[in-house]
Amino acid sequence: MQQERIRHLAKLLAAGGRARDAQAEAMMDGGVAAAAAPARQTLDVVEQALSAPPDGVDAAKWRAAREQLLTHARNGLVKLQRGDLQLAADEGCAMEAVIISDGTRPSFLLCDGEIDPKDPFIGPWDGNIATAQALGIARLAAAVGRIQPQHGHASRYVGTGTLIDRDAGLILTNYHVIEQAQHNYGVAMTRDGDRLRVDGWLEIDFVGEACSLRSQRFRIVEVALPQGYGSTFAGIDAAVARIEPLPDSPALPDPAPLLSAEPAYATGAISSLALIGFPAQPALQDGKDVDWNFVLRVLFGNRFGVKRLAPGHFTLPLGSHALDQGRRAIGHDATTFGGASGALVMSWLDDRTPSFALHFGGTTGASNYALSFAASHQALRAIGARF
Repeated sequence: MQQERIRHLAKLLAAGGRARDAQAEAMMDGGVAAAAAPARQTLDVVEQALSAPPDGVDAAKWRAAREQLLTHARNGLVKLQRGDLQLAADEGCAMEAVIISDGTRPSFLLCDGEIDPKDPFIGPWDGNIATAQALGIARLAAAVGRIQPQHGHASRYVGTGTLIDRDAGLILTNYHVIEQAQHNYGVAMTRDGDRLRVDGWLEIDFVGEACSLRSQRFRIVEVALPQGYGSTFAGIDAAVARIEPLPDSPALPDPAPLLSAEPAYATGAISSLALIGFPAQPALQDGKDVDWNFVLRVLFGNRFGVKRLAPGHFTLPLGSHALDQGRRAIGHDATTFGGASGALVMSWLDDRTPSFALHFGGTTGASNYALSFAASHQALRAIGARF
């Protein structure tokens, strides 16, 4: 595994250990922590979080996965504690699993837009969650939907979108989400200049929660593309889509309360951030002796493609990635997987929960990337986004 990736994992684990001690998280400056959290302390938290198998998971297989995780995590944590970045492949994968299960970078299931206060992965985030829920995070969660083809569901979808204008029926997502709907599901579209008419069936469901059988579906009928659009780092990876109700559609939820192009959000002048989206099942390729895909399925309770909130921190300023020639992308370290593309990055502990970027991808254990509104708001405003 790449040393930079391991170094970042070490930073996260050290910060997570300090957060458990001081109830306040702070990223360290460069290098590995001089006094990382003791391996036993971190393992105690992981063992407590994984004290019982989630519903629907084979108990014997769960126990085997848990022991594999703890064995490789123990070895990796001891190495990191003494400043050794030479982790074996399985030890590195174990560190990525640990940051989900020990409360460092969890991904919380949402039910009616709220997080269960008894969630075993809450760790040091309980105070922040209480603050966010008092500020009305459930309202913003209601505006987030799963973009999917006809007969879509938690295993058949393309990404995340958020309602930004209820009167005009506009949602914001990534351009590459729309592109994947065409390529992966054959959704027919006709281009007319900077707009796409959706001839096939594409929809958004504003529920998509693991606890609910309800749906709140609207059909996506047209997509506006910003000047300079492109996938990931190739351009402005954003699109504004217009939706229309179906015969059985209920009323639209309230839109996201605020899109912010404030430059301070592109510089890291924020305490924490979060995303609400629909992470898909990940695919870890670099283990050796362990089926880490199974381990992560266990950690997520086999629930993917449903609405989750993932907290994290700003990691990289504009233009940090070699491919980001337009200097439009910032980095963050919230736990996300494929289906979270198109999720708004929000300052979840600030009044009105301003959203300041649009998540489009990244690398597990290294950094995720998001389109900064400070660097792209003029192009987005031209296609209907309000700042």
